[in-house]
Amino acid sequence: MAIRNQEQLKEVLSDPKRLAKAFSRHAYGMLAWVDLFGDKLKTIQDLDNKLVVTKVIADNAKHAKLFSDRARELGETPETYKPPEIGQKIYDILETYNSTFDNFAYALGSLIHFLSLLELYHIVADPRSRLVIEEVQGDVGEHLKSLEKYFEVNVDTPEKKKRLEEVKAVAGKIYADREDVEIKWYAA
Repeated sequence: MAIRNQEQLKEVLSDPKRLAKAFSRHAYGMLAWVDLFGDKLKTIQDLDNKLVVTKVIADNAKHAKLFSDRARELGETPETYKPPEIGQKIYDILETYNSTFDNFAYALGSLIHFLSLLELYHIVADPRSRLVIEEVQGDVGEHLKSLEKYFEVNVDTPEKKKRLEEVKAVAGKIYADREDVEIKWYAA
C-alpha cells in the first residue's frame, strides 16, 4: 500500500517547520523499533539474521539522532512527540510477531513505506534536511536489500510466499492509515 495523499502531504511538508514535525515523529518511531527489535534479538538464533537485526537497530538509533537534531534545528522539540492511537498500533502489532520470518516481513513492509516517505520528504526539503534524508535513504536501501536477500532464501513454499505478502500488507496498511492521521497533525 502506498502513500494515499502524496500531493497533500507534499504541500503540507513543504514548510520546514512541518517537516520538522515529521522528523520528530520518525525519531520516536525509530527508537521504538530499536527497543522492540532489541527485545527480539535474543530469540534470533541464526547469526546472519542476528547481524541484520543489529544493523537495523544501530542504524535506527543513528537515524533517530539525525532526525532529532534536524528537528531541533528547525525549531521542533522531538522529545514531546506522542504517537496517535494508530501510530502506537504499529508498535503493538510488531510486538505480536514471534518468528524471525514475521518480524522481517513486517519490517520489509514498513521499510517499503518509509522509503516512499523519504523520497517525498526529499522533494520538499530544504538543502540541509535533504542531506539528512539522503543519509537515511542509503541505510534504508541497505536494510531492504538484506531483508529481500533473507526472503529469497526463506520463501520456499507457496504458504511462506502468502504469509510474507499478508504481513507486508498489514504493515503497508497501518502505515498508510497513519499518514492519513499524521498529515492533519503536521498541518495544525
